[in-house]
Amino acid sequence: MPLKKTNLPRLRPVPVKTCFLLVVLPVLFVAAGCVTVDHTAPVEGKFVTASVVFKDFEVIGPVSVTSAEIHRAGPFGIKKSVEGSKVIFSDLLQEAARLEADDIIDARIDVHTGKKARFAKKLTGWERTFTYTGRALAIRYVSKTGDDLDAGFFRR
Repeated sequence: MPLKKTNLPRLRPVPVKTCFLLVVLPVLFVAAGCVTVDHTAPVEGKFVTASVVFKDFEVIGPVSVTSAEIHRAGPFGIKKSVEGSKVIFSDLLQEAARLEADDIIDARIDVHTGKKARFAKKLTGWERTFTYTGRALAIRYVSKTGDDLDAGFFRR
């Protein structure tokens, strides 16, 4: 019995290289290109030193200040911009002054880094957000009457 000829095209096997290029590489690019990183750490190297004076104080309460700083870059890094501000020691002092405090102690400033990376970020631009959180304890100095000279570091 002779075989019938049909008009259907004959199927050829697909080469392995073509299959790899069409299926595996796009999956790898998508999986490796989308990354989100969140990191929180204390700000290092930003220490304020002051002379220690022994005074009596009363605790008013905790104060906190939060600020965000956004770094952006356009395609190919041509246009870069920074918006927002960092939290600094004077911001905590201003917040404590609202509570009628004289000073702050136990100050700590943390930075939280949020980064969203995309595939081809150099072509499309990128954005990075830094969130600063400052915390301290507001205090008010207690003044003594009469025996101020006997109290403190310089005792007679």
